[in-house]
Amino acid sequence: MDMLPVEILEKIFKNLRYSDLKQASAVCRYWYEIYQRPAFLSKIVVHFKKDLGPETIELFLRSECSYQNFRFTSIPFFDVTKSKRSLCRRDVICEDESFIKGVRSLLAKFCHTIQMISFCKCHLERQRFFELLHSISEVKVLDIEECIFAGEDTDCTLQLPKLKKFNFKYPEDEIQRFESGHIYHNLANSNCSLIKLKVQLFINEMFGDTDSDLWEQLKAIAKMVHQHKQTIKSFKVDSFNEPALKKLLFKDDELQLEKLVLGEFKIRKDEQIFFDFLAKQTKIKKLDLTIESSLDPSNDIYLKAICENLKHLEQFYYDMSRNSDIGLEHLQKLSKLKNLVLTKKRNTTALTPQCFDHIYMPNLKSLGIYFRELPLPAVQQIPISFPNLKALNLSECEKAVTDCTVPILFQFLPSLESLDLSKCKQLTERAFFGPARINQLRKLKDLVLEKCDGVTDYSLETFDNPELRSISVAMCHRITNVGWGLLCRRCPNLTWLNASHCRNFDDESARIVATGLRELEILNLFKCSSLTNEAVFSIVENCQYLEDLCLTKCRGIKLKKVEYFDDKMYRVNKNCLKLKNAKTMTKSK
Repeated sequence: MDMLPVEILEKIFKNLRYSDLKQASAVCRYWYEIYQRPAFLSKIVVHFKKDLGPETIELFLRSECSYQNFRFTSIPFFDVTKSKRSLCRRDVICEDESFIKGVRSLLAKFCHTIQMISFCKCHLERQRFFELLHSISEVKVLDIEECIFAGEDTDCTLQLPKLKKFNFKYPEDEIQRFESGHIYHNLANSNCSLIKLKVQLFINEMFGDTDSDLWEQLKAIAKMVHQHKQTIKSFKVDSFNEPALKKLLFKDDELQLEKLVLGEFKIRKDEQIFFDFLAKQTKIKKLDLTIESSLDPSNDIYLKAICENLKHLEQFYYDMSRNSDIGLEHLQKLSKLKNLVLTKKRNTTALTPQCFDHIYMPNLKSLGIYFRELPLPAVQQIPISFPNLKALNLSECEKAVTDCTVPILFQFLPSLESLDLSKCKQLTERAFFGPARINQLRKLKDLVLEKCDGVTDYSLETFDNPELRSISVAMCHRITNVGWGLLCRRCPNLTWLNASHCRNFDDESARIVATGLRELEILNLFKCSSLTNEAVFSIVENCQYLEDLCLTKCRGIKLKKVEYFDDKMYRVNKNCLKLKNAKTMTKSK
């Protein structure tokens, strides 16, 4: 072990639990030095979930390690059931003082090392939230996702001078969205240098009052963009229809972006502003765009402007609902493009079967097409237009992905490493027994065949891919124990298997998979209702490298939640299960 490079040891240590990591660091001085390295600590995310208690907090308070990344998920910093909430936010907040004191002590201990802090689906009292953030002024990344805010508004400014990235996502409830937007005001005046800004806007055009809280949120976001225009490189907003924000983003010459995501971008009277913006923002490498224009029934002119100006584009996510074949031809002007995703959200302009005939992009490595009405000849043209693909996603292309087109992909795209054919319901067994078979993809590592009726015991016989590492056959109801046995023999090196919603997956299937795929690290058996405790024991006993196991909504499994797993995937505690099994056998005797 001492001869291994530091990077390999860091990767091994990263997968250990905290208690095991602590013991490993005491083995020798060399391992302890790796354990204390800032580069290693920055990769570890300490994830506190809703069961965070005094024992866990005390464990980290005694730690000699200096962690940098904290994430709080579904933690009630105040009790919603006992708190009185109202729209005016003058709430009676019921908090556990000992818990808040423990969290404050935890953050105070690591106040000089924390680089990233995230709050996801937490209940936060405004004043308390600001107090916690002020105690960790060194933070560089702040994530607030679907959190519920309560309590009195405050005019204090978040003092985060080193903040570089800010991500804000509203909760689903409309009232909670309304109350949570006030966090923008407190961050807008922060004296920092933002590089990445990712926000949501819920501005309804029906709200005519420009002094309302909704418009105040917009003003605060516009202020943040203006204040950090010289440093922001990445900007994402889910709704981009407000003229004030458009004017600020499009007309500012000092703003130089590299990543831009604009959701529901509507062009009404500002067509030339958009063209001028593209002419200035020539450094953009990633663009995600959905254009709706009331000036032109086709988006070909806008796609042409994008392809002619943004020569450095490497990732392009584009809604082609209003484009024609002629417009798509401009894509080949993007010589540096590596990742292309084409979607069609509306049935406005129909593409012809020749839509890819005049396109040739040999440098493209990843292609995703989400288009239910894509013509069949267009899929046959993909290997010619994009000959060097390593990743191909044709999920939801129901009409074009058939028994005739799939063998063509197998034959003429031998370098594929990832293939997604999920929801292609026209596939039958004949697709896998054509003149070209899936085993010709010798470099294939990831395969997704969710909700494909053509995946049966008979078709799995052709899956002779020793390089395959992950496969998803969720909702493939025609696979029986014979098929699971074939899959284990044909693809023995699988480390990731998704068999969720498979009706025929029972205890015997679990035993076959567990004994045949001993290298499994992730196993998803969501809603496999035929499973019982015996399946769990056989999986845990045989899959020694198993890290994540999902058994949610498996009604036949009767294990205590605190002893085994939560609603989400948890690392499997083998010793606990062995003890559970031993106790069960003792009681039965």
